[in-house]
Amino acid sequence: MDHFVSQRRRLRSLFGLFLGSEIITALLPLTRPALRLGQDGPVTVHLGGTPLLPPGEPWPEWNGRPLDFLGAVDFGDLALLGTIPGLPASGRAAFYYVSGAPRPWGDQAAQRDGWRVYTGPLEKVTAPSGTAGYPERALGAAPFLSLPSPQEPELQRLESAYSGALAVYEQLYLAWAQHAWPDDMPVHQLGGWPALVQRPVGPDCLYASTGRSLDSPGPVRLPPDEEMAAQRWRLLLQLDSDRELGWHWGDPGRVYFCFREDEPLERAWLTVQAT
Repeated sequence: MDHFVSQRRRLRSLFGLFLGSEIITALLPLTRPALRLGQDGPVTVHLGGTPLLPPGEPWPEWNGRPLDFLGAVDFGDLALLGTIPGLPASGRAAFYYVSGAPRPWGDQAAQRDGWRVYTGPLEKVTAPSGTAGYPERALGAAPFLSLPSPQEPELQRLESAYSGALAVYEQLYLAWAQHAWPDDMPVHQLGGWPALVQRPVGPDCLYASTGRSLDSPGPVRLPPDEEMAAQRWRLLLQLDSDRELGWHWGDPGRVYFCFREDEPLERAWLTVQAT
């Protein structure tokens, strides 16, 4: 798509002001197409609002608590914007989460039912009492090239090869993020690289989904044979704290629905990061 070509050229020009050609050659292939959800965009995505569930599906619960409807995505509509690697080209998905505290953070396998992703035919339903009814917010989906956060292993490897490059990249990363989400807009996103609050999400998803509790504040250390498996976990939907929706996951705080392309979206893993 032309928008990705033009953004890649803009990124190359931005990087060229501060970085050498070898580093730029290493950085540009790391970019990932994504969709930012903001004030404008040719396709509308609705967060909050009237819940949707598959016909006959009971309202989801976790430990006796009803889950909250966060929103739905029509991937068929989004296909009008071109192919976003990793995102489905058709179908709809509805996203649920136990958003009230104490909430699941996705750091233990036992929390698996604390969120849900439903696909297929969806119909409007009435939420039971005890759920957080969030107002509907219509956001425009627009294509943009996402950059890996400085905490990602790819950037750590870049720093090992080009000492001092990471400090420069951190500033360029912030400038590009401000370009994508001006005026302190919530960082809602579909696909691409996650905008991290703390650490890479792939190792966390792999670790917790395979029954190992995440009890350390630092990054997960994986053996070499699991590093590739962690890279298979990709961002599906990133939901930021949002005052208009009444979402507060932390300051900042974000919810990440992540998935593996060879598995159905219903098996997506959720992880939350906050300060």
